[in-house]
Amino acid sequence: MKSTTSRALDHLLRATGDPIADLSQITPGQREFPRAQTLRAAVGVLAKVPDALPLVAQAIHAPDDLTLSERERAHRAAAAAWLAGNPVLAAESYAFILARWPRDLLALRLAQSCYFFLGWHDRLCDIVDSVVHAWSRDRRGFGFLLAMASFAHAENGNTAHAEALGREALARDPGCPLGVHAVAHAFAESGRHAGGAHWMREQRAHWATESRMCTHNAWHLAMFDIEEGDLASAVSILDHWLIPASAQSQLDACDAAALLWRLAGEGFEDDGRWRRVSDAFEKTVTPGFWPYIDLHAALAHGSAGHHPRLARLVERIESRATANDYAALRALHITLPGLQALTSWSQGRYHEAAITLSRIRPLLYRAGGSRVQLEIFNSIEAEATRRHERAERLPSRSASTTERGRAPRESEVIDAELSDVRQTRTRATRDDAPRATTFTTA
Repeated sequence: MKSTTSRALDHLLRATGDPIADLSQITPGQREFPRAQTLRAAVGVLAKVPDALPLVAQAIHAPDDLTLSERERAHRAAAAAWLAGNPVLAAESYAFILARWPRDLLALRLAQSCYFFLGWHDRLCDIVDSVVHAWSRDRRGFGFLLAMASFAHAENGNTAHAEALGREALARDPGCPLGVHAVAHAFAESGRHAGGAHWMREQRAHWATESRMCTHNAWHLAMFDIEEGDLASAVSILDHWLIPASAQSQLDACDAAALLWRLAGEGFEDDGRWRRVSDAFEKTVTPGFWPYIDLHAALAHGSAGHHPRLARLVERIESRATANDYAALRALHITLPGLQALTSWSQGRYHEAAITLSRIRPLLYRAGGSRVQLEIFNSIEAEATRRHERAERLPSRSASTTERGRAPRESEVIDAELSDVRQTRTRATRDDAPRATTFTTA
C-alpha cells in the first residue's frame, strides 16, 4: 500500500488529483512531515506564478529542520532559490540533486519545470538524459521518466523519438495526462496536425479528467483542428474550456489568447472574447514575473482595444527592468521589446512591429514556454510584414528579412550577461554528474 506522500507524488507527476489535499492530514511531528513539506514546496514551484510563493515559503520554513535528511535539505535550498527570485539557481540546484540522487523523480520534474520557465529548452533533454543510466525498465516510476523524456525530446525537435517514448510511457500508465501531452507535442513539432487531432480525440478519456493539464491538452486539440480547418471545434473548446478557465489561470489565459489569435487569422470575429481574456489577465497577472505571460497579456489588451491597460503594463515592466536580478534582465531584453512590438501592432504600425519582432526573435525563446506556444510571435511578425507590404505595395522581400542580421548580436549580449548566472551550478555538479545516456525504447 502506498504511503500518503507516495500517493501525493504520483498525483503531482501525473498532473492529476490534488497533492495538497493528499497531504492535508500530515502535521508536524509525524514521520512523513518533512517529505510532505518538500512536496508542498514543489507544488508551489511547479505553479510558476507569484500567488504560489506563500505556499513555498510556508513549506520551507516549517519547524522540522533537525529531522531533515541531506536530500530534503537540498530540496529546501532549491525551493528557497525559487522563492528568492533566482530561477537559474533553483534549476541548477535541482540538477545538483539529480547528480547525487539520479532516481529522484521530484527533482527531475522540478528541474524541467524551471528550465521550461527559463526557456532553456536544450537543458530539458540534458537533464533527463543524464539520469537514465540509473534506471531499469522494471523500476517503479520509470513511466514518469519516459513521459518527461518524451516532452524534452519533442521540445528539441527529436519528434519520432519523443513519440516513441511517450507511447511507451502511456503503455505503462494510459491515464497519465502528462504522457498524452508529451505525444501531442511530438505531433505538433513534426507538423502532423491531422494525426495530432486524431490522437487527442483517441486519448480524450485520459486527459479530459480532473487534471491540471486538462485545458492545455484541450488547447492542443483546438490548435490541431484549426490547422485542419475545423474552426467550429476550436471555437467550442475556446468557449467551453479556455475562456472560463482563464479567470483562474494565467497559463490558460495565454492559451486562450493564442487560440483567439489563430482564429482571427482565419477571419473569425471574436465577439467580445478578447475583452474577456484581457479582463482575466488584468485580474490575475503580476507583471514582470514571467515574460511569456506578460507578452500574451499585452496581445490580449491590444487586441481587445484596452490600450490604457497595455500602457500600464509597459510602465510596470519598465519599472521592473530597473532592478538588479534575473527577472529584470529578462524584462529589459525580452519583455520590453516584445511589448514595444505588440503596441506597434495594436496601433497599426506594422512595419515597426515586424522589425522589432525580427530583431528579438532569437531572444523570444528565452521568454519561457514551449516552442509550439512561442510560435505565436513568429506568426505575428509574419502577419505584420504581410500587412505592411500590402499597404506599401512592396515586393515580397520583407523588412524582417533585411533586419535579421542584427538579431544574433543582441542574442549574444543577453547570453553574455547570463553566462555568469549560469555558473551558479557548482563544480560538484559538473564533475560528479554521470555521463549522459540516450534513451532507447523497448
